[in-house]
Amino acid sequence: MTKAYVIAHPRVKDMDKFKNEYASKVDATIAAFGGKFLVRTPATLAHEGEKGTLTVVIEFPDKEKAMSWYNSDAHQQIVGFRRSNTEEKSTFVICEESEKL
Repeated sequence: MTKAYVIAHPRVKDMDKFKNEYASKVDATIAAFGGKFLVRTPATLAHEGEKGTLTVVIEFPDKEKAMSWYNSDAHQQIVGFRRSNTEEKSTFVICEESEKL
């Protein structure tokens, strides 16, 4: 089974709203899909490109579980709060482990 990861570099507009409306609620949505936070920190050094406010990495058992979490009713009920409290230049991707390039 190939693990999958959500990697996000949100550029948060209002940290208090982001925390209250999304970050404080998202933990409860990932457990049912086998997800766990590996990284969730504002302590990021950007050496190239634009730095987000946070760096977040969530590990899932596979891509199907990651996509099922993303599309789940529980996540969809709060994802609008993330979107409304982050800039368009924010990055949010789901990727799978793969062989080395």
